[in-house]
Amino acid sequence: MNVDNDFPHHCMVPKAETGAVNFLKKYPAYDGRGITIAILDTGVDPGAPGLQITSDGRPKIIDIIDTTGSGDVDMSTVATPNTEGCIIGITGRKLVIPGNWSNPSGKYHIGMKNLWEIYPKGLKDRLQKEHKETLWDPYHKKMTAKTLSKLYEIKRKESEILMEEKIQKENLQTQVDTLDKLDKSWKEFGQTVDCVVFHDGVTFQACVDISMRGDLQSCPLLSSYRESQQYASFGGSTMLNFSVNVYEDGNILCIVANGGSHGTHVAAITAGYFANNPHQNGVAPGAQIVAIKIGDSRLATMETGTGLIRGVTEAVRHGCHLANLSYGEASHWPCSGKICEAIEESVTKHNLIFVSSAGNNGPCLSTVGSPGGTTQNIIGVGAWVSSDMMMAEYSMSERLPPNQYTWSSRGPCSNGMMGVCISAPGGAITSVPNWTLQGTQLMNGTSMSSPNACGSIALILSGLHALGIPYTPYSVRRALENTALKQDYIEPFAQGRGLIQVNGCFDYMTKYKDLPDNKISYTVSLPRSNKGIYLRSTAESIIPQNYIITVEPKYHSSAGSMEKIQFKCHMVICCNQSWITCPSYLELMNTARTFNVKVDARGLNPGAHYGEIQGFDSDSPHRGALFTVPVTVIKVDIVDASSSFKFKLEASLFKPGHICRRFFHVPDGATWAELSLKNNSIDQSARFVVHSVQLLPQRAFRETQFYKFVNISHGGLADITFPVIGGNTLELCVARWWSNLGDVTLSYDVQFHGIKTSSCVTTMHAVDGIHRMELKSLLSDEISPAITLKHVVQPLRPTEHAIKPLTSRDFLSGDRPVYELVNTYSFHLSKSTEVIISFPLLSDLLYENEYNSQLWLLFDNNKSFLGAGDAYPNQYSIQLEKGDYIVRLQVTQESRDSLQRLQDAALALKLKLSSSVNLDVFSNHRDALIGGSKLGSTYMKPDQVMPIYIAPLSEEKIPKHISAGQYLTGTLNIAKSDRVKQLNTYRINYVLLDQPAKSKSYKNGKKNNKQPSTLATVKKFAEKSKEEMRDLQILWMTRYEQLDLFEKLQKEYPEHIPIYVAKLVVLESSKNRMGKLDELIQIADEIISRINFQKLSANAGYKNDPRPEATAIKSETEKEKNHLLTALVSKGIALSNKIISNDEIVVSTKVTSDVGSGENLKPEAFNFYGSETGNFETSGTSSTLPSSIVKMQSDITKLKEVYDLIQMFADLSDAKVLPFVHMYGYACELYGIALKALLKQKEEKPSKELDLKIITIFRKLGWEHVAQHYEKGLLAKYPATFIPF
Repeated sequence: MNVDNDFPHHCMVPKAETGAVNFLKKYPAYDGRGITIAILDTGVDPGAPGLQITSDGRPKIIDIIDTTGSGDVDMSTVATPNTEGCIIGITGRKLVIPGNWSNPSGKYHIGMKNLWEIYPKGLKDRLQKEHKETLWDPYHKKMTAKTLSKLYEIKRKESEILMEEKIQKENLQTQVDTLDKLDKSWKEFGQTVDCVVFHDGVTFQACVDISMRGDLQSCPLLSSYRESQQYASFGGSTMLNFSVNVYEDGNILCIVANGGSHGTHVAAITAGYFANNPHQNGVAPGAQIVAIKIGDSRLATMETGTGLIRGVTEAVRHGCHLANLSYGEASHWPCSGKICEAIEESVTKHNLIFVSSAGNNGPCLSTVGSPGGTTQNIIGVGAWVSSDMMMAEYSMSERLPPNQYTWSSRGPCSNGMMGVCISAPGGAITSVPNWTLQGTQLMNGTSMSSPNACGSIALILSGLHALGIPYTPYSVRRALENTALKQDYIEPFAQGRGLIQVNGCFDYMTKYKDLPDNKISYTVSLPRSNKGIYLRSTAESIIPQNYIITVEPKYHSSAGSMEKIQFKCHMVICCNQSWITCPSYLELMNTARTFNVKVDARGLNPGAHYGEIQGFDSDSPHRGALFTVPVTVIKVDIVDASSSFKFKLEASLFKPGHICRRFFHVPDGATWAELSLKNNSIDQSARFVVHSVQLLPQRAFRETQFYKFVNISHGGLADITFPVIGGNTLELCVARWWSNLGDVTLSYDVQFHGIKTSSCVTTMHAVDGIHRMELKSLLSDEISPAITLKHVVQPLRPTEHAIKPLTSRDFLSGDRPVYELVNTYSFHLSKSTEVIISFPLLSDLLYENEYNSQLWLLFDNNKSFLGAGDAYPNQYSIQLEKGDYIVRLQVTQESRDSLQRLQDAALALKLKLSSSVNLDVFSNHRDALIGGSKLGSTYMKPDQVMPIYIAPLSEEKIPKHISAGQYLTGTLNIAKSDRVKQLNTYRINYVLLDQPAKSKSYKNGKKNNKQPSTLATVKKFAEKSKEEMRDLQILWMTRYEQLDLFEKLQKEYPEHIPIYVAKLVVLESSKNRMGKLDELIQIADEIISRINFQKLSANAGYKNDPRPEATAIKSETEKEKNHLLTALVSKGIALSNKIISNDEIVVSTKVTSDVGSGENLKPEAFNFYGSETGNFETSGTSSTLPSSIVKMQSDITKLKEVYDLIQMFADLSDAKVLPFVHMYGYACELYGIALKALLKQKEEKPSKELDLKIITIFRKLGWEHVAQHYEKGLLAKYPATFIPF
């Protein structure tokens, strides 16, 4: 076997294809030296291979910044060491200040951080798995097996089991159930660390207590990364490196750690340097990097407005020459919004060259993302793959021609702008963060093509910098576009001007370095803010269209007045298509000039057509176009009733990467399309992408796109159904996957169907009664209308709001201040459900948002951070348990007036219903009114209009805990076919009324005409006044703890139970409660003795009481029962307190008896349930027991009686009874029962106090691993303050 040992190392980070390799051979010193690149991404690992130094020995990473706020720690608390040199951290740990720290002020800023908020998701998943396998599973499985063995021993002798063994069986079964539940619900709480910041007289120093023991000496001491280039690791198996920055005079510490592997990979492509293996180098190994984390770790590294605007500002502050942003989203409209404004300003005023990914949403046209494909002064980069990359990176067995990746986004932008500026290699195998434990990784995307282009531009700038040649972003872009290598076989929508060429661009820049228009951007504009001509609808292409083109020279901020005065350009205007008519000349000076253009697309065949109108300097036309007006024309295929709205594509050859685009004018009334594909090859399977897009005015393409991978075997078929919008142009794109080898022939047909309603979104209000809706069918189709409501939307008004200025960290360029609005919202969930939180006013707005940013943080009632969200609410659904919650919303803007408009704005909670609610649909109004026959399945004929009637919800169908102002939301599904049902849907909202008030004069739906009983007879005024005074005094007794009123009231009303209950309440709340246990028991007995158990049981046992005074009796019975339970619970808890206290005395006392050999008597030796009298039994000679033991046994007997009584009148899972059950279990060493009660209480209302009690029980049971796990989570679950934004 012949082995080829010539491995293509150079293809891991492609550089030869762009000419970068040859450029560096020719100019080895122009390898990025002198150039600083801002990497706006998920953060960069300073310890990753290739990111330590540059090719000339300088630090590779100048600064590492987190602009998202996810790493921020509130350090506003200031502490001074005690005489032992220690301070108490926010966590409560004692922090030992090392003697070698220099702190002239002696003051330390302290804070705490749960590192789980910083760790990347991949790392958290790995650590969670490791910790469960090592710290939990071995101990938990052993403990479960041990407990099961004990339970089995009791079950084995089931027939002869004694009472106490039955209780032990229940106790052990509860332990087993709890162990199983704990195992299933196990989760890592993360590591909560103390943080310390102080000033050493020169700069701020920070220490993160990664020891989590207060041993600061063993922890790294770091200053801000920019000052020292210091970083450290969180230690253990994390392998996650971090650095710090200190803001606001020590009041904010930012712990900076990368939130994902993406940013490190991007940085390594751009500028990685491997001294011992140059083949691994990034494109510009001599360049330095400013690593800016704009992906928020709290949002799974989603970019935020705060992160982006701060990031752009930091790039300007650091004097960066280039910025790379491998991020982007589909936006509703282009060239707009505060983020795009900040980027534009950085380019036009601060000479920053901004490079960004065009997007990964191809192959359909008009799928470029924002900001890369929608912002005029950003260089948007498409993704291209070479033959060498295919072989080396993707291990393909066959060399294919170079191509654009199938998924690379295509232009034009919705405003006609080209969208994709240039292309670059879109894949690489290079460094990723150390925490991944991988070293390197293959990634592809325009996220990879953008840094490749950015690194290439850095080489060019490095050469210009060395030669002292000035440049502007305008001159660089013009050079890139005019020297890019156009790929003849790739459409311009995908490649832009072509593949970036380093040598050609550098030569262009040096050759034309002295031209006056290097400071000019020739800006093209059309009416309605368009930047190009884009004819997409049928109406636009059937008649000639005339356009006014405006060309205006926009000067860079560095241009002087004389340069503007002296500027003149004699332009020649050309176009490359016969169907475009334009003038030949344009005299341009420093003002806007216009000219007319005519586009006549009548003679064009169906498909996408592209042309260009370009302006050249007549004095130097060889340097290429100075401006370009892109012209895109879409000619559609018409499908109509004569063809049953069907189109057929005959068998066509599909090579790897081949794309077939067809455009259709979707018939009015169509709502879905059915596509049938056939692979006509006899021996070749194939992989395709089916992608469709329709563009709606000011709506992002993602709202109408359909995307699906399809694998079709040879001779096989595939049927696909997708939604469409009638009356609008549809692009249907069937693309062979770029790396799918072999040639195939494919044919397909597509047919449009539709059943349209009279409105796309229907809102029914309960008060409006029956709702009529009309359906219209395009073809003959079977329908079965069904309305399913799966969510309830609850609007929330803020409980408080505040507007204040942000610090200098948020200042915009030119030190312009920014303000924040913080709204606080509160809500309660009555049961566990899935929740989506949204701020509707700003939902789905990010890059196009006219506010700088929005971010909400969700907390439980203990201030524990649970989740976050921003512009895209549907990405952040969260499962919440029953309880109280707080949402804090931050919106930022330069204008306080703009923020004031939002200070009362509502938040929306979308809650998933435990079971869906159906609205009934009828074929006629009569049936809807009287509840007649519902509409089932039926056929509709072409163009038939059918009314349907929707009846309002009956009261019993409305879910509990839903009130007026809320609304149910769901969908109307019309088609019967399962394949179509989920596509042909319409949104339905059902607005609710208040629940009807139920009159007290009605019982079981019948009017109660009986006269009031003697119990309800009106009392004499004097007697009533006396009773009211008594009740008022009882209220005073409880509210102001006036026990002196008790004796007075007791004498006057000795049988009035509420008097005794009031005293019980006062004693329970007493600070010296433990010293009054006997008094508590006594007063509880007073209450119990005044209740007739037999009568109470009889009255409580009635299911339907026929007596005339039944309502009054029921009310009195409930009050009496509550009094009894209050007394029993108080008595039981007091008895338990006494028993537990006596236990501690017995354990600490040595008692010698004839039993055994004089060992210590322990509580375990007592037979709590051995006899009804509770006598202590011994074998052999009896002995007199200590009085404390005798008394304890008496208390145990009483406790058991209380337990039995409570079970007679209440369920042991009742919230009012649970505190007693816990104490009963603890006192009787039935720790499983005690634990179950505590866990149930915690479900109702979590608290730190309950968790501490639970931990105590864990230790009593010997479950140390569980206790330690719970202790570890206390700091995360019960923080002192909310985390900052």
